[in-house]
Amino acid sequence: MRIRYFAWIKDITKKEYDTIEINHPKCLKELKVYLENIYPELKKHFLQDVIRFAVNQEYVSENLNLKPIDEIAIFPPVS
Repeated sequence: MRIRYFAWIKDITKKEYDTIEINHPKCLKELKVYLENIYPELKKHFLQDVIRFAVNQEYVSENLNLKPIDEIAIFPPVS
């Protein structure tokens, strides 16, 4: 699973992407918890619901199931 970061989220993580090889999160809710543990500053943005997700280049808004081969993009809202 690859997680790509964009805009100011990349500033928080200090990297463009993370790769999860084992024990990947099974859904977006688990992914948020996983990321909060690594990057605590993201938690406030998750709580404010300002971060957007795309799975395999498609925007998602619900807590869908994730697969180990998925690519998740995380970015702030765009105008």
